[in-house]
Amino acid sequence: MWHTSRGDRTLHGDEATLVREAIDTMVDVLSLHVDDDPGDGVVCESGVFAFDQFTPAQRIALLHAVAKYLLTDTGETPRLSAALEATVAAVFVDIRDHVAIEADFPQTTDHPRWIERPGWRHLVASAFHFVTRLEGDFESQDELPLEASGDIKQWERVIDYLANSILWDRDFEISASFLDADPEIARDRRRLLGIEDDYFTKIAPDPRPSEVAGLVSATREIVRRKPR
Repeated sequence: MWHTSRGDRTLHGDEATLVREAIDTMVDVLSLHVDDDPGDGVVCESGVFAFDQFTPAQRIALLHAVAKYLLTDTGETPRLSAALEATVAAVFVDIRDHVAIEADFPQTTDHPRWIERPGWRHLVASAFHFVTRLEGDFESQDELPLEASGDIKQWERVIDYLANSILWDRDFEISASFLDADPEIARDRRRLLGIEDDYFTKIAPDPRPSEVAGLVSATREIVRRKPR
C-alpha cells in the first residue's frame, strides 16, 4: 500500500501490470552492474538524480521497497522520502524509454520475456484506460494516442498522467539544492513548501553484497507473481 496522490492504495489491474514489467526490467539490468567500479560513473542512468545517485545495489533495494508497497497489500504505507519517490519517477522514465524504443523499432526484443507479453504501448494504453476509469476521468481518455502511434510527446503526456496518479509532486527534483543549503535556510524552505524535515535526508537502504541476490529474487517474486 502506498500513500499516493489519489489516497492510500495498492496498485491493481493493468496499472499494476505496467509497473511490474518496468520494475522487472530495471532490476534485470541493474543486477548486471552490482559489481561495477563506482569510479566509472553512473550506470543505467535514468536522469532522475535522486535515484541515480545511489549504487546499483541501493537502487535494487529501493525498487524492492517500491514493489513491496505499491504492489502488495502491506496494510501500511511507507514514510515517503526523496529516494522512494524518485524511484517511482525513475520507473516511469523507464517506461517512457521503452515506449520510445518500441516506437522507433517496433520489432524490438529488448526484454528477455518479450514474446510473453504485449508491447509497451499496449501496456501503457491499458494502464491509462484502467486508471481513468478508476478515477471517473473519462474526458482524459481522448488524449490517448492510437497504439501504433510513434508520437512520443503524446505518449509522454499519458505516462506523466499515470505517474501523477501515484506521485504527489516532484519535491525530490530539488533535493540537491536542499542538501547543499544552510541548515536553517533549508528548514525554513521545507516549512514553506510543506516538506517533512527528513524527506531529503532519510537514509536509503544500503544492502551488503551478500544480500543483493536475495533482494533481486524477492523483487522478482513480487513483480512476476500472477495478478489476482
